[in-house]
Amino acid sequence: MAEKIILGLCTSGSRLKAAVYDGKKFLGAQKKVFNQELELFPMVKRLLAKAGTGLRGVEAVCAARGPGRFTGIRISLTLAASLKAMAGAAVHTATLFEILALQAAESRDFRRWSPSGGRLAVLLHAFKDEYFCQFFAAAPGARPAPEGEPVWLKAEEAKKLLAAGGGPLYAVADAEEDPGVYALVPPAAARAPASVSKIIPAYIIKAALAYKNRSLKPLYLKPAKYELENNISYGPGRRLKK
Repeated sequence: MAEKIILGLCTSGSRLKAAVYDGKKFLGAQKKVFNQELELFPMVKRLLAKAGTGLRGVEAVCAARGPGRFTGIRISLTLAASLKAMAGAAVHTATLFEILALQAAESRDFRRWSPSGGRLAVLLHAFKDEYFCQFFAAAPGARPAPEGEPVWLKAEEAKKLLAAGGGPLYAVADAEEDPGVYALVPPAAARAPASVSKIIPAYIIKAALAYKNRSLKPLYLKPAKYELENNISYGPGRRLKK
């Protein structure tokens, strides 16, 4: 049986993602599924079995805390909180911005683009024609440092923000969720390759440990403008009003 197991979870997007680290290697799995709460335990159990253990062997849980679907974010955070309460597992969290930024900064493509580091723009699709964006400063051997808080913008606003950045820019986005997201990026900016333009299961763990955040508070950001303007409801307790 493995001596130390770290479990990674992401239920923020359309794909359920999980990872296990036993101190030597990472195991990962993902599945595009709507009812992720029904698939989470079977996926986690399969990964833990491959690592030679079960839920009782999990010493730490790393979870993505958003942004993303209202209910989806809470699935992984609830399991993390449960393992903390019942089994004493340590909890570490990371945002999708932090995960993508770390993936990009540690990629060969980014190091070739700028061996001395540079400015990263992380893009996520929010809803309809709206996007989230956060900038990071990346330096060799260090985790990317956020430059301010994330913002949510209409597509045209996002294009203007990215074009007005000034200086070299490297963009990384979750193109698995929105294949057309890089259309927002100005021609002069570098774009991360497909292998980095998605949430990599192992990096749920790597980013959560790197950023040392223990908060289980979901990162919802502000409600999307479309939902506010149209007073859209997605079920009990989730009505967004002007």
